[in-house]
Amino acid sequence: MVVIVVLSAAVFAVPSLLHWAFTGQMVVGDFLDITVYRAGGAALLHGEPLYEADLRVAVGSFPFTYTPFAAVLFTPLALVPAWLCQALVIPSHIALLAAVVWRCLRCIGHLPDRELRRAAVAITGLLFVLEPITWTMWLGQINLLLLAIVLFDLTARGRWWSGVGLGIATAIKLTPGLFIVYLLCTRRFRAAAAAAITATATTGAGFLIAPKDSARYWGGTFLDNTRFSDTDGSGNLSINGLIARLIGVGDAQRLMWLICAIAVVALGIGLAAVARARGHELFGLTLCGLTATAVSPFSWSHHWVWIAPLAVLAVRCASPAVIAGLLALTFAWPVHVLFGLDIHFPVLGISAVPPWQGVEILYGNAYLLVFAGALVAGYQVRTPASGQFLPEPGR
Repeated sequence: MVVIVVLSAAVFAVPSLLHWAFTGQMVVGDFLDITVYRAGGAALLHGEPLYEADLRVAVGSFPFTYTPFAAVLFTPLALVPAWLCQALVIPSHIALLAAVVWRCLRCIGHLPDRELRRAAVAITGLLFVLEPITWTMWLGQINLLLLAIVLFDLTARGRWWSGVGLGIATAIKLTPGLFIVYLLCTRRFRAAAAAAITATATTGAGFLIAPKDSARYWGGTFLDNTRFSDTDGSGNLSINGLIARLIGVGDAQRLMWLICAIAVVALGIGLAAVARARGHELFGLTLCGLTATAVSPFSWSHHWVWIAPLAVLAVRCASPAVIAGLLALTFAWPVHVLFGLDIHFPVLGISAVPPWQGVEILYGNAYLLVFAGALVAGYQVRTPASGQFLPEPGR
């Protein structure tokens, strides 16, 4: 645990000090997103609209992008001081990450002994510096919590409530809904039904509590990512963002994205289902989570938290190539904090990263490249010669 504390100090303090040395401005973890969550909960409590205009917070105005049901869940945050919410962000995320690592290790066969505790602490310290995880903590994002809910829900064998957690996660943020398709493809019909019923019921609760906001959100607002960023912006690390940057935003881009999304979903879910049938349940869930992020209309880097279970599998399988690729993503974090994706070096007068038509097409789409590698690994799992790619999960 000491390692994690030291890493947390280094990851948050060192980039801020370097940014100050280059620009004269200090950057600290601003926990912006949890501030917006509090504002959404407060707007609901005060009867203010969630989606008609951006919500005012201390550092500016920002759109509320989650469902009305999510705003209902965020209302307790509005009843406690902002400093307390922010103070709890890092400890709670470290606990969530440790729990996710523990569950992943249990899923691939580790017994709950001292060796597992040591491995969980060591891997948690390693995953802490992965850019999606660190950026999630830096912003106070909800992605790691949703991952934990889905992971614990769908790996609970023989539980009558299996699927309920997934339904709640889907009602908060739409992308986990792809796991319902995964459940259907793996013939877990009861869990799929529980997830669908829960998602419908909680969405209905959102309509009862905030009917106008729900009508506006489900009437089309949820499809409009331009409320918070351009589709072809460098922050959109999904397939849709890649296509938009290559051919521009328009009807052709939307059609190509739809075709690619359907094909990728079919491939990703198909390989995930086969992986589970071969006994690789965690890998199947991870493939599904990565697929949902890849085909989403808009995916920030902190949406790619399903890289964490992939990293656990890579470490467990001692795959140097995969580990090196995942660790390379940690360099994206200093670039985020020091220079941003589009900012120039203030001292040297050169671009922090090459233009999109150059090397940055690799850096800017690193997560899609990792996803492509996961799909290749999924194809290996489905072949008879790949039986040792991943260990069998514990029963």
